Amino acid sequence: MHTYYGIWIDHSSACIIKSDKLAEMTFEHFESTVEPNAHGGETEENFTIVNQNKLNERRENELQKFCRDIVKHLTDADEIVVFGPSTAKFELKKEIENVHALSEKLKGVETTDKLSEPEMKEFVKKFFLLPVQ
Repeated sequence: MHTYYGIWIDHSSACIIKSDKLAEMTFEHFESTVEPNAHGGETEENFTIVNQNKLNERRENELQKFCRDIVKHLTDADEIVVFGPSTAKFELKKEIENVHALSEKLKGVETTDKLSEPEMKEFVKKFFLLPVQ
């Protein structure tokens, strides 16, 4: 059976929508551990460039780990689309492309707004031209 995956992602969470040709869908939601891009109580004066660089590096590493965890769920994918409002989708794209067995299966990376679960499912159906139920 042909398996389609749509992954909606931002820095705080990801949703995996899995479908077959008949548009039978499953939906999984994952929370991220990526720190928000805030100074965490630091005042502007004592939040140095060094501190900001450390925070950025830590956030980048956390996002990379989060994306690798998402990729582990795609082992049976035949086609994949990644979508979402933030730049996290490009990090996920990079992680998918690093897995030789999945790199050719990535069919698109799309920018969308924050979507509800039904809107995400509808997006996947339209992207892969699946039947509307």
